[in-house]
Amino acid sequence: MDLTEYVLAGVVLLATFWLLIARRIRAAVNGYSFQSWALAAVCLVTFLQSGRWHLLVMALSTAAIKALLIPAVLRRLVRETVYDRRETRYYVGVPSALLLGTGLSVAGFVVARQLPLVRDLLGEPVLGVSIAVVLLGFFIALARRDAAMQLTGLLVAENGLLLLGLVLGAGLPMLVDFALFLDVLVGAVVMGFLIARMHETVGSTDTSELTRLRG
Repeated sequence: MDLTEYVLAGVVLLATFWLLIARRIRAAVNGYSFQSWALAAVCLVTFLQSGRWHLLVMALSTAAIKALLIPAVLRRLVRETVYDRRETRYYVGVPSALLLGTGLSVAGFVVARQLPLVRDLLGEPVLGVSIAVVLLGFFIALARRDAAMQLTGLLVAENGLLLLGLVLGAGLPMLVDFALFLDVLVGAVVMGFLIARMHETVGSTDTSELTRLRG
């Protein structure tokens, strides 16, 4: 395995930690876009190493849909409501989030060493990164109170799953890849629309405010 793939996988993990401490919606969307660019680069380098053309298609699809299209859609849907707003209320503060995030990352690498999985082109460290990113993504979704921040956490977890697929099989069949990309795109559009509508209805995107809608 080439050192470049280790470095790029490390960038994906560092971008996840940036999302863990981001407080503005704009920063979270930009962080997700940057992470997706790094993931696309992993796909591209893996293609250059293996010569498997579906990995090149996967790299281009990741760049086009995850790094460009989804962030653009989210910016457009929430620009008039919460895009530039700073999140002021959250379930887990920054120091605790970093501490717990570090623990989850370590757990990801420990699990990667224990799993009897067959790796294809990418090695065990990248497997550890992928598991850590999945765990951190779900942690972001649970630790934040803002719906837009929770959405970015779920998108991050999906990036981790894509990286996990690369480790185990150097990419799923292209039909499955495109189906997953389409699902993520549609989900992001729907969630972005709901976030905008939630802000119009209750004047906030804090999910704890949804209790006010109960009859």
